[in-house]
Amino acid sequence: MSMLKKAMIYLGLGPDEHYESYEDPIRSSQPSVAVPGRYPAGAEAVAGPGVSVASGPAPDGAVMGRTVRPINLASAEDGGQMDDPDADSSVRVVHSMPSKAMKPHAVSPDAFNDAQEIGDRFKSGQPVIVNLQAVDRDLRRRLVDFSSGLCYAMGGKMDRVADQVYLLTPADVEVSRGTARRKRSQ
Repeated sequence: MSMLKKAMIYLGLGPDEHYESYEDPIRSSQPSVAVPGRYPAGAEAVAGPGVSVASGPAPDGAVMGRTVRPINLASAEDGGQMDDPDADSSVRVVHSMPSKAMKPHAVSPDAFNDAQEIGDRFKSGQPVIVNLQAVDRDLRRRLVDFSSGLCYAMGGKMDRVADQVYLLTPADVEVSRGTARRKRSQ
């Protein structure tokens, strides 16, 4: 037998005749049991191969050490609400918070130490425009890496607005394109 066939059989990818002697440990020797009256008429318990289905209440109202209590569903005439005695009767409305609109802070770094100013402004929730046009290539690469890592870590967004000019936007802030263009040109 070739090495490939042995590997396929080992991984369970071989022909079925090699597995006829194995027993399926999932199969149960007990038949499926259905208790009448447990489910509404027309509902059926469906079991996959080797799965025993036992319908009906759990002994002593416990399943795996936990207490089970039924939830009574109200009919459509009652408004379709569930009848739960523990439910809070007050209605809680959740409103989404509008995005903050802030003016971006423009930075033209001269050294990598200026990255701290970029990070501090961004962490405080203020958008930052980073102008790297007058920066040498190595410093530009380091600042772009820093800025992209900062945006990723804080859940923000980094957009290229012009050649070597980037807009860093925090997660909950929106900057209009007109504002970004005006700040970039300054």
